[in-house]
Amino acid sequence: MGRHTRKKKRVKIHWGRMLLSCLVLFAVIFAGILFWPLPAKAEPEIFDEDPIAEEPAPEPVHLSIRAVGDVMCHPAQYQSAYNASTGVYDFSGNYTYIKKYIQDADLALCNVETTFKGDGNYVGYPIFNSPDTLATAIRDAGFDVAWFANNHMIDTGKTGVMRTVELMRGLGMTVAGARLTTDEPRSPIVEVNGVKIGIVAYTYETTTTGRRLINGNPIWEGGTDFINSFRCESGLAYAVEADRAAIAAEIKGCRDRGADLVIAYFHWGNEYQREFNAGEHNMAQFAADAGADMIFASHPHLLQGVECFEYQVDYPVPEPEPEPEPVEEEEENEPWIIRVRKHFGLIKEEEPEPEPEPEPEEPKPTFWTKKVPVFYSMGNLISNQRVETMSDYIPAKARFTEQGMIAWVDFDYDPETKEISNLQMQCLPTWVEKYKKNGHVEYYIIPLDKDLASNPELANSGHLSRAQQALEDVKALIDPAICTVINGY
Repeated sequence: MGRHTRKKKRVKIHWGRMLLSCLVLFAVIFAGILFWPLPAKAEPEIFDEDPIAEEPAPEPVHLSIRAVGDVMCHPAQYQSAYNASTGVYDFSGNYTYIKKYIQDADLALCNVETTFKGDGNYVGYPIFNSPDTLATAIRDAGFDVAWFANNHMIDTGKTGVMRTVELMRGLGMTVAGARLTTDEPRSPIVEVNGVKIGIVAYTYETTTTGRRLINGNPIWEGGTDFINSFRCESGLAYAVEADRAAIAAEIKGCRDRGADLVIAYFHWGNEYQREFNAGEHNMAQFAADAGADMIFASHPHLLQGVECFEYQVDYPVPEPEPEPEPVEEEEENEPWIIRVRKHFGLIKEEEPEPEPEPEPEEPKPTFWTKKVPVFYSMGNLISNQRVETMSDYIPAKARFTEQGMIAWVDFDYDPETKEISNLQMQCLPTWVEKYKKNGHVEYYIIPLDKDLASNPELANSGHLSRAQQALEDVKALIDPAICTVINGY
């Protein structure tokens, strides 16, 4: 068998064709780069809420503050309240017709001008000691705060002061003007609708020289650490410099402890005067200068006028906004394929539209006007002072002792800027009714409101004309440019 040799087949590479194929492939790829449709831009994600937006600024809080003057308890009053069949003193009926106004307030305050020593020895002027059920009736009427800084606060000594504070606190009321220990602040802070309100309350002293006195009664040793009182520079209203400094420190101290607002109460002035004096005005101006936001007062047992101080308060300076992070030039973020097409003129550079000229912003106010209401005397809310008992003592003014008011201040408070806006000063006049009903003497505080003519007690007593005269007296006294005398809802 012969040997066969297999020859290898030589493959001829056509370099020209290969080069042509490469050129065609390159042309196809390049054409794709230049002309292949670009993918649609992704739509931006839409959120119902901006995930990085700042929380909206808090809305202003509306507050309605209502205050009344002297709650007194003369012997005729607690004798009227006594029920012989039950052995209980019941004062609740006194507040029947004003309760709706008091309970409707966000914060209601009253001057409790008696003590609750708790020994059963009930007495009236000149030393006041009343049944505990009077405190219960005050609470049930809707009052939140008892001002217990007045010229009768130490009538029953240290024991009476301490027990009065304990009793009213135990009923759920805040007491301002006295404290149980020196470890607690002199001035309480209450929270209303999320707003913290400091309550600063002081009474005048009758000190001339030597030992300090209130209503002629010596303050017990160390007592000034527990009660809020001030010595007078002139009259019975303007405090001596050292005590003014202490009151200013209390107002500031409330702020330092977190109070957003401060209410000041003063027991001051000359009894049975319908016009406030220079001492009261100076003391009110001082308290407002020190930072009080509203001022209520009593003691004269008659209504006095109102005033309103104004201050310019700067808005807080806003925190500077952080510098924005540098943004890369748009071209650096473009895909390379876009840049190639732009290079070959397939995508024309769009001329940016000129940004519209921003409209000039109106300059924002840098301050707001703070109004500080002053009610110089809110009169008697209830007492046995009236025409029948006072005519021999103050014949020309006896009827005014029957008159009082529910003073209130409505406003909006901005927690962020601390601004008080939309402030309204109003008062609803009141009149004390006393007459014999079913063989028993009754007392009622009558609001001189739209229901005055139909009030059943006035219809029974025949005293409608006296109540109407009281309304006219109040309208003549209160300056309508400052405070609105209202007739209820």
